[in-house]
Amino acid sequence: MTIRLQSIFFVFLCGVAMACQPTSPTDGQSADESVSEVRSSPTTQALLLTQPVAFDASDANRVEGAYVSQEKLTVPSDLSPQNKWIMFEGPVLENDRVAFRYYADSRHRFDIYGKSVSDLVMDTVSWNYHDIMDWGSDILKVGNSLGLGSPAIYTGGEVYALSDCEVKTIEVVESGGDLSLIRTTFKGLKVEGEQFDLVQDWSIAPGDYYSTIELYLPSGEELPEGMQFATGIVSHLPEATFGQAGDYSYLMNWGKQSYHKEQLGMAIVADTDYAPKQVTDPLSHLMVFENAPQRVSYRLIAVWERDQSGTKDEAGFLNQVRIAAN
Repeated sequence: MTIRLQSIFFVFLCGVAMACQPTSPTDGQSADESVSEVRSSPTTQALLLTQPVAFDASDANRVEGAYVSQEKLTVPSDLSPQNKWIMFEGPVLENDRVAFRYYADSRHRFDIYGKSVSDLVMDTVSWNYHDIMDWGSDILKVGNSLGLGSPAIYTGGEVYALSDCEVKTIEVVESGGDLSLIRTTFKGLKVEGEQFDLVQDWSIAPGDYYSTIELYLPSGEELPEGMQFATGIVSHLPEATFGQAGDYSYLMNWGKQSYHKEQLGMAIVADTDYAPKQVTDPLSHLMVFENAPQRVSYRLIAVWERDQSGTKDEAGFLNQVRIAAN
C-alpha cells in the first residue's frame, strides 16, 4: 500500500493578533511515535466474511445485511457453490500487489484478483467483481480445474482436489502488517477410500505477486501409500514450461488466458527437495511432489497485464517467477 505521510498544520486566525503555533504530539507521545503510527497502515489483510444469519441451502443467495468478519468458521456441510452467504464464496488474502481467494465449499479451488492499485480494497468490493473496475477484477475462470495452485492429492494416475471431508474449519490466524495467514483444517479428508486429517496454511506478505501454501498432516504421519501432494495451473493455454531457478523448480505459462482474455502469467514454485515433476492432465498443468510424504510448501504466482508490475511479455513474467524463487 502507498504510505502517505501527511503534513499536519493548524492555522489560527485571530481578530487582533495571534501567532501561528507549531503542533506537538499527543501528551506522552514522541514525534517519532506519531510518525510510526502513520506508517503502520496494514499492507496485507485476510478476509473471512459471512452474512449475519446461518447458512440456508434453500436460499443460498439471500443477503440480509452487512457482511460480518469472522475469525474462525466451521464450513456448513451443505454449503453450495455460487452461494452469497460467504462474501467472495470463500476467504481472501490480499497485499498491495495481488489478491487470491479459494472457494470454501467442496470445490476448494484457488482464484485470482488482479489489482491495478496498491491500496487494500477487497473489503470494499461488491459482487460485481467480475467486471474490470478501477481497482482491478477477478481475472481467472477456474471451472473444474485446479485454477492456480489449488492443493490436491495425486494417486493412481488421477488428481483429486480437497473436496470431501467430515469437517472443514477456516481460521484467520494473522491479518494485517507483514503477514496475513489463513489456516484450513480438514478432519477426515477422504481420497480413494482412505481417510486422514490435513492442514493447509496459506499466507501472503507485502510486495509480492505470490502467496504461499503449506500442506501437512498434523499427526506427523505420512500420506497413505501411493498418494502424493500435487497442485497445478488451469490449462487455458495448451502448454506450460517446467524449469529450474537455483534450488527451486517452477511450472509457468504466459498468454491471453485471463477471464477477459488479457495477458496473464501464472506459475507454481517449489523447492527441488520435494522432487516436483510435471504431469499431464486434461484440465490442469500438474506439478506432483514425489518427495513430500508428510509436508510440502509451494508458492502460487500471478501477474496480470493491468497490474503494477509493468510486465508485458513472457520474459518479464519469468523474471517475476525467479524473484519468487529467491
